[in-house]
Amino acid sequence: MDKKAKQPALCPKQQNRLLSRQVLLSIFGKESNMKTKIVAVGLMMLALGACSAPQLSGVFSPSTQSTTSSGRFTLASSHWSDVAKLRAESHRLGLEVRAGRLTKVQAAQHLNRFRINLVGRNSVDDSVYEVYQQAAVDSQRGVIDATQSKAYVENALRGWQQRWPNMTNKPNNPAFTNSLMEFMGMQPLQ
Repeated sequence: MDKKAKQPALCPKQQNRLLSRQVLLSIFGKESNMKTKIVAVGLMMLALGACSAPQLSGVFSPSTQSTTSSGRFTLASSHWSDVAKLRAESHRLGLEVRAGRLTKVQAAQHLNRFRINLVGRNSVDDSVYEVYQQAAVDSQRGVIDATQSKAYVENALRGWQQRWPNMTNKPNNPAFTNSLMEFMGMQPLQ
């Protein structure tokens, strides 16, 4: 029996997380200049401005999914303005951090509450937020640097780009995810 047969099956999210960590650690290793790590973590937290969100197991309200009468998916009418609001709030919080009025973690918590109040929860945004949180935690602990953290989040976003076309219950306002897609220069979910 080979080693893979003995391991329990992982869900796609766990596979992505494991693969991301393995790739990042194999490429970048664990050693890096501490000052560089601190600056990089600060820039990453300011730029992406996210932290934690409790994981939900696919709980949706009927208004979080949208299809037209022809069965085609449509984004919420407020989607792109919500993306802009998240971007503006992230920028505002970044200024607060730079001024010393908030810590990076406090700013990230504020952004999380802002996100939930603005667009609510959905499986895509919650999943991306969870990955971002782990990347931020690992960065702050010095396990990965800002480049690795960005790659970790980018890998999760790419995973959602691949899954999105085949999803049957697409949330109609993945604004947090699309704000990160926009920041990373990636094609948004539509």
